[in-house]
Amino acid sequence: SGNYDALMPYCGTFWADRCWGELHCIKEWLVERLLEDGHAWCGEASLCEIDEDPDERDIRSRKLCGRLDARLSPDLGRAVAEEVQQALSRVFPRTSGDAYWEVPESVSEQFSLLQALLIESAWIPQRGQAALDLLRSWLQGGRAPFLVKQFASYFALWQKEMLQVPRRISEVQETQDACDPQVDDIIWEHVQELILAASGPHWQEQCLHGKAVEIILEHCAVLQPELRREAFAELLLRVGSVGADASVACAVALARGEFTAQAQVMKRCFAVFWSRFPFEVFAAMAGLVHRVLKLDDQSTNEALLDGVPAGVQEDAHAEDMVHLILCLLVFWTIARDKASEGESVEQAQEGLKALVGQDMQTPGLLEILAGDPREAFLRAALGTAIVPLLSDTLLCLCVKEPALALPMLPPLQASVLWTDAFNSVAANNLSDLEWFLLLYVKHNAWKVAFREASAQQALAAKPTLVRFGAAVQPGPGSGHAAEAEKAAHESKIAREALLDWAQDRLARPRPLVEPQPRSQTALPEEHVQNLRKALAWRALLPLINLFEAELDFQGVMQDLFVSIDESPWMLKMLDQRHARALLSRVAHIPMSSEWPPPWLKAA
Repeated sequence: SGNYDALMPYCGTFWADRCWGELHCIKEWLVERLLEDGHAWCGEASLCEIDEDPDERDIRSRKLCGRLDARLSPDLGRAVAEEVQQALSRVFPRTSGDAYWEVPESVSEQFSLLQALLIESAWIPQRGQAALDLLRSWLQGGRAPFLVKQFASYFALWQKEMLQVPRRISEVQETQDACDPQVDDIIWEHVQELILAASGPHWQEQCLHGKAVEIILEHCAVLQPELRREAFAELLLRVGSVGADASVACAVALARGEFTAQAQVMKRCFAVFWSRFPFEVFAAMAGLVHRVLKLDDQSTNEALLDGVPAGVQEDAHAEDMVHLILCLLVFWTIARDKASEGESVEQAQEGLKALVGQDMQTPGLLEILAGDPREAFLRAALGTAIVPLLSDTLLCLCVKEPALALPMLPPLQASVLWTDAFNSVAANNLSDLEWFLLLYVKHNAWKVAFREASAQQALAAKPTLVRFGAAVQPGPGSGHAAEAEKAAHESKIAREALLDWAQDRLARPRPLVEPQPRSQTALPEEHVQNLRKALAWRALLPLINLFEAELDFQGVMQDLFVSIDESPWMLKMLDQRHARALLSRVAHIPMSSEWPPPWLKAA
């Protein structure tokens, strides 16, 4: 029964028992009050009321309904909430301070307090903020167990949803007036733990055979958009990323139409994110580029190339850029699939417009979106977002570490994204970067040929013994003349191929990597200018190295300097400090060197 005076003495002193007794009495009062209200609403009298006068009926009602008697509490819902709040305040557990996870008594006290707050929040949702504050204090120390972080995250999800759906008409105004709980910090703690677990040694089992990706993005759904995209970027960079070589191998397989385990995980991440947040998919890719290139990190400095700011951040890792290029390749396969299926294309297109900063009335984007809706969507995505982001990443990688960009070039050229990009109107910068990387490919081919020619010439010039006996005399080398001549010829061909490739681009009127209008470049204007200057200097380095290795001062004056001077753009792009470095290096080449050397002249 709900006899408070009879029940409570037997509940002891432990807070949970007393709390149960208090809530049991309120529950019994509520049942009796609902029965009385039900009889009144139906116009029927209960069996007890038939032989009762009004005074006896009032006495019975006060005994059975307690403080929820109709005359004391006309508004039953509010009365129940107030009774629960008062009951909990009477038995509220007392704690000694912060939670110490190594001390059982401290943990028990803290969890008792949490239980009381959760019970109270079931009647008063706004009181859930106190429970959130308690959970937040547990997480701040950084030593909370995983299960505590998991519970805190799920409770934060529930609390946020609870305040968005009022349960009674009387709660509508209260819910609207209540502050939307800020739970990003609590959920972020758990999301970090989930990402670490998903990217551990068993990442394939977690992400391919389990539901790790879906669970992570489910928690991300209540985060603010910026934080959600940051969590998604961290997931992509952590899961399955095992170095630049693995990313290149994955890109090679992708060019053949095969998906490695790493690519499958990335594909699943993009597919699930697109299904849940189609409006944010392109903003997520832009955020991923910002994350890898460290564009929003104010604590890092700009890297220097021969003492000149290079436009790329010092803490931006080249291996992450290689992985980012792979992400863009996988994302484009998902974009093509979603466009062919027509899934969420309209929402993604609206997100693309929001990212680029153009609305439906902007002529530039309307021109791109003309024609078949799905093809127009892909053209717009390529021209305004994906190709510019790929160009930004590849540009930074070429300036930062060209050697890591070279292995990625063949699979990139064979990819669907590369083919689609060169069929669009936004391929100019990619074409420039392809020229730059092929310049280094040709330079590497010349270095191999030059070293072989030099080695063969040394062997051919080495003295040998021409006869035996008392008078042994050294004679000219034999057996290597043909090999030396062949190697010299190959070195000369490689040299001419490198110089022709460079001089052809230097003579063209369009400068390297010009900024494209109506495109979502991630790079600030100042960084773009520094990157272009650094790329121009990087383009000259293979040529300088060739003339230095061959001690060809005449070639510098007649070929390199003439090409630079006649180029419509090189001197304008080149930083003055780089120009002085060029002159300094040329000054160290001996002027009296015979060029071409006899062995190369013979070839």
